[in-house]
Amino acid sequence: MLKLRQIIPPLTARAADGRVVQAWDFKQKHSLAIVFLHAGCRCCADYLERLRENAAELKEREAVALVIFSETPAWQENLPAQIMVAADVSGKSQRAFLGEDAFDPAGQSRVGVFVTDRYGELRAQWSGPHEDALPQPGEILEWLNQIQMACEECFPPEWKLES
Repeated sequence: MLKLRQIIPPLTARAADGRVVQAWDFKQKHSLAIVFLHAGCRCCADYLERLRENAAELKEREAVALVIFSETPAWQENLPAQIMVAADVSGKSQRAFLGEDAFDPAGQSRVGVFVTDRYGELRAQWSGPHEDALPQPGEILEWLNQIQMACEECFPPEWKLES
């Protein structure tokens, strides 16, 4: 497991359109929910769909869900801008976040969710062998809401000036 309140390791993946996506592309712009899922897994596809259904709430919290697979999944159509799907076929990012045991002879053996603030500081994490170890989107949104409320730059102070 990564240490909370530390800067996340580098993350690089390739989107379906061929462009390279890095976690640092969002630095100082958006909080991130980094989600590692199994490719070709119906339950993981359902998890991605639940994230998609919460895209408006991600936008409200100035956040992006960066969903990473070990191979390019076939089902990634109609995703809003707040949800980016990419593949890390090298497995380097999965190992950095999920640990060296992220892969076994059968392929990717772990999934995970990592929530960061806009500066890349890890605030929450979940990991396990199956998607049932992952939080529901509502819990991710709660963490993103806490991050946004703690951000001094996100809201102007509500001091009343006496005239």
